[in-house]
Amino acid sequence: MSIMAKHSSRKLFLFGKYSLALLLPKKWLTEQGIKTGDVVDLEYFSKRGRVIVKLPKSVPETSPKSKKRKPKGKDSDSDWEPIPQI
Repeated sequence: MSIMAKHSSRKLFLFGKYSLALLLPKKWLTEQGIKTGDVVDLEYFSKRGRVIVKLPKSVPETSPKSKKRKPKGKDSDSDWEPIPQI
């Protein structure tokens, strides 16, 4: 079974005086149960030129009211769209 990866290109922007920031797609994170204030781990591999975002191992269950409903007739892996540039 092959795993289909989602891809999105993002532009870094200046955050404060000494940092660059990257926005992650909200839909990707909410699909994993990640919300504002949650902590993620980053791993940097300089030789491979990669930064990996590691999500928490256990995400607390959300209440039934906040569970995401899957739109009828759409596959959750193919219904995302990149955020348009302003």
